[in-house]
Amino acid sequence: MKNAFACGCTFDVAGNHVVYDPNIEHLPLECSATWDLICDGNTKGVFQLESQLGRSMSERVKPKNIEELSDLVAIIRPGCMEAMVDGKSLTQHYIDRKHGIDPVEYFHDALEPILSSTYGILVYQEQAILIARDIGGFDLQEADILRKAIGKKSVGLMAELKKQFIQKAAKRKIVTKEQAEEIFSWIEKSQRYSFNKSHAVSYAYNAYLTAYTKAHFPREFFTSYLKNSIGKPDAYTEIEELVNNARIMDIDVMPPNIKKMNKRFTLVGPNPTFGITEIKGVGGSVFDKMGECLSRNQINLETCDWNAFLVGFGSCIKVDSFEALILSGALDCFNVSRSQMAHELKMFRELSKREIAWVETYKPSDVKASLEERISEMISINNWSDSKRPIFRRDRLEVLESIVSSLQNPGYELIDLPGWKARKEEHYLGVSLTCARVDEYDTSGANCTCKEYTDGFNSRNGIRIAAQIDGVREWKIKRGNAKGKKMAFVTISDGTCSLDSVTVFSDEWEKYSNELSEGNVLLLAGMRDSKRGSFLIKAVSKVKSLA
Repeated sequence: MKNAFACGCTFDVAGNHVVYDPNIEHLPLECSATWDLICDGNTKGVFQLESQLGRSMSERVKPKNIEELSDLVAIIRPGCMEAMVDGKSLTQHYIDRKHGIDPVEYFHDALEPILSSTYGILVYQEQAILIARDIGGFDLQEADILRKAIGKKSVGLMAELKKQFIQKAAKRKIVTKEQAEEIFSWIEKSQRYSFNKSHAVSYAYNAYLTAYTKAHFPREFFTSYLKNSIGKPDAYTEIEELVNNARIMDIDVMPPNIKKMNKRFTLVGPNPTFGITEIKGVGGSVFDKMGECLSRNQINLETCDWNAFLVGFGSCIKVDSFEALILSGALDCFNVSRSQMAHELKMFRELSKREIAWVETYKPSDVKASLEERISEMISINNWSDSKRPIFRRDRLEVLESIVSSLQNPGYELIDLPGWKARKEEHYLGVSLTCARVDEYDTSGANCTCKEYTDGFNSRNGIRIAAQIDGVREWKIKRGNAKGKKMAFVTISDGTCSLDSVTVFSDEWEKYSNELSEGNVLLLAGMRDSKRGSFLIKAVSKVKSLA
């Protein structure tokens, strides 16, 4: 239950020391904001419910108390999802009965007291034990043997217990022999899916705790969970999902900022902010070197500009790590384009060690002197007849003049195109934060963004979203008129947030499957599913690049 307590810590909110005690005994269990969050399927990061399945089923089940939340935890387990009765899963039976779509019926009146809380569905191991006791006449020892048989999925032991159940049920005369056989067959089948209720309730309390934290301390919640995502096998996927979920809750996760010099994810003002070591290629050792360099060169990051930073740090850390700082957005605070900073870093690293040492120790009259001005000054004062030693050799003059020329005229525009920035941020941070690939395209044909869609946008004229295809899951239809055909669920994003489970039914999938490929930016026309709220794609068209 590690992740249930990831957020249990001391928070520093805008300078105010706020202590949050994650003890479930101290939380109100009737908090409407918490239950609304769960019922809306906003359960990314919520214990046991953060998967796509958990989010979808939370929205469909809509639990309103701990009992129903524990049911949800139990019925989304594989066994219950796969156990089919009358053409649909036990999970679907539970949902349909809970919402009054199907009537709640009991095979026998004696089952009602045992199964009423789960709408007539055998969900828990404890329910099977109560059936064995109340209908089969099992004593405590026999019931415990049944519990072990269910937990261990022992076929041989279950066969023996079945005979015993039928014999003892006949003596109690509550049900007929045929009814006893049918009831025990449910218990046998439940071995594949039934869940221990005490575990389910424990999980439900922890799910509620994390949901409560997310509802009432969302900024701290995301900061903590982002921090804990580092080190996971799928860390970048986790980061991307958390960032997009934060956007849905109107929380902007900010890129790293060298002037803040925070090592890990930190809440800076109202915004969860990437730490320097969360940049790919910038680890703890690089961070420590930067700290040493700051102290040694007496650099004040608050007043430092790009030129001073380049000269002060240019030889302090490896070029790959310095590039990572630039391309992740950590140096945007200097108000210089990333392309220009990357170009000037490249020119700086073409200097020899002796030349770099001179540039670093040179004290220009203008403290904001550019690299070009510093190198030009070095060229002008170099004396090859110096008895001590010239700054650079004669054969370096042409190289240095070439560097100055390249700094003056790189030969191409040093501007940051949105698509380029987005790709670099995705590489170094796992997610684009300041722009999106969609920003490079003409999106005038759209009437809705992903965020506006999650906020409830709808239109009689249809919905049109310009978005990038982030993921595609093809699905073979198993029932209905389209049985055997393929459809798909698509994940899309546009920089405002992402939408998962965007639905493409078989006819549309057959027509547009080639266009709906990961990485493509498209104009998606469709409508809102009136039942589940998901976006249904009806037509796909290309969008024009602005680059």
